[in-house]
Amino acid sequence: MKRLLLISPGYLLAALFVLTFAACSSNQQPTPTVPATPVVATPTSAPATATPRPTATATVPPTGGLVTGGIARFAIREAPPHQDVHQSVSNVLATWGAGNAYSRLFRFQRGPNVPVPSRIPECDLCTSWKQTGPLEFEFEIRDDAFWPETSPMAGRGVTAQDIVFSYRRQMTEDWPNADLLRNLVEITAVQDDLLRIRLASTDAEFFEKLADGRSVVVAPEAVAINGDLITGPTFGSGPWILEEVSSEGATFEANRSYYGTGPHLDGLTVQFIPQASTRATGVRADILDFAETTPDEIDAALERFPTLQTISLEMPGTGVEVALNTAHPLLGSLEMRQAMLLAWDLEEAMPAIWGENAFAAVGMNVPEPTWSADFGSRYGAKFGDPAEARRLFSDAGPIAETPLTITVGEFGESVAEDLYIATAESLATALGDAGLQVTVNPVTTREFADDAWLRGEFEILVGSPPPISSLSGQLLGIYHSSGPWNTTGFANESLDELIEAQATELDRRKRGELLLEIQDEIMAESQRFYPAIGIENWLWRPRVQDFVPDTSGASGDFLTRIWLGPE
Repeated sequence: MKRLLLISPGYLLAALFVLTFAACSSNQQPTPTVPATPVVATPTSAPATATPRPTATATVPPTGGLVTGGIARFAIREAPPHQDVHQSVSNVLATWGAGNAYSRLFRFQRGPNVPVPSRIPECDLCTSWKQTGPLEFEFEIRDDAFWPETSPMAGRGVTAQDIVFSYRRQMTEDWPNADLLRNLVEITAVQDDLLRIRLASTDAEFFEKLADGRSVVVAPEAVAINGDLITGPTFGSGPWILEEVSSEGATFEANRSYYGTGPHLDGLTVQFIPQASTRATGVRADILDFAETTPDEIDAALERFPTLQTISLEMPGTGVEVALNTAHPLLGSLEMRQAMLLAWDLEEAMPAIWGENAFAAVGMNVPEPTWSADFGSRYGAKFGDPAEARRLFSDAGPIAETPLTITVGEFGESVAEDLYIATAESLATALGDAGLQVTVNPVTTREFADDAWLRGEFEILVGSPPPISSLSGQLLGIYHSSGPWNTTGFANESLDELIEAQATELDRRKRGELLLEIQDEIMAESQRFYPAIGIENWLWRPRVQDFVPDTSGASGDFLTRIWLGPE
């Protein structure tokens, strides 16, 4: 059985640009909420979360009889760029690298009853919070979080001043993760255990941005040693202590002074192995406990070792994206764009390229699975009618004879076949059969980022989407008419209004409804969609327990839940 392989651009080309956006202002005045105990960070009376369907069913042994200790050995495909989490949008750095050594003011919920993937925030360094004004919040800081005994921190407690320092540092102008905190206009340490934050405008993703794996809390003393943290030192108050890092891998030791639950392991050994086959072989040979790999490698492993465990997880906002530049004479016509979609039979083409689990999506980076529209039932009729497409192009006359070029980024991991190029060729064939003149132009990932992502120099785009840290960042930056990365030239006033409304909607139910409307508006214009959404595929040994690798929000929070049982 095949599964769709995630090719995430977050660590491939993150240094090429930073997605920034201005927070929308609003007159909406939320009702202050004062929780008496630690709560999920949702400042409304709405439930903290719905009960989304899981995107995959993992064979996860029960937690009963939990065993502590042991070292988990695993492999990922690429090394982090350095050790300074604030200065990189790299998912690898935040999820698998130095990010694991740090705490954040909030973290993401992980556990057996939490939807996967999910970005539901909860207190980490805070014990509780309250809304003291329309745009003002106060956070009680826990008193059992400590920096390492190492000089110069000497085991002192984490304070509100440390959080103020960290957020101001992250907000450094032109730094890649500044946009996560751009809506913060005042950050004050009222006292060691009390933090106050004032916002410029209502922000539906405020707590989610604080929980993002890149919004880590660092010690001022550690930064002062070298002036930055590019080469370390990595001294954090999080669940893991970074012991050693090189171009080949990294080792972590469990922080036994950590205030939270876990880690259950003694440590982690991470290897950076580009080849998917080598990663899978490592699991098969019992050299690795788990690894992210490809569908074909998983199939081969299961044929010989059927007791190995696997899971395939949705990665919203990743996969392969198709965009049509509406400034082109042919693509500026809604009817012609609709005809182009009709020419392509996604249900037949995508499984043949990406595997049986391939499915299409609007492609929004939603924090909850239930906020994604069911693409097949809602938009399936827009695809797979070549006869109608031929008729529409024939009726269009000379304009349909305008040549088109598909610019495709070479993002594929496979040497034998780049699946992004295969996707572009599938689209070109379908359009050619419908009567259009189409050529495919493969370009390097750097050329794709510079020319397509940044400058909009394409007619039809096929490739990996740009790395974006939040849903509002994606919507305001790419889909909004005035978005700095709206490279398709598309403008829709009603869509703009919906995007601005969701950015300030604090009621989760209402925001979910707005997001479904937004997806309908996007697909009604037939100018941007994901023919195959990203799926991350994992293979692991039977002894690895409670393994649900939810890396959404650039977070490795799930690692503290893993434990090793008998083989």
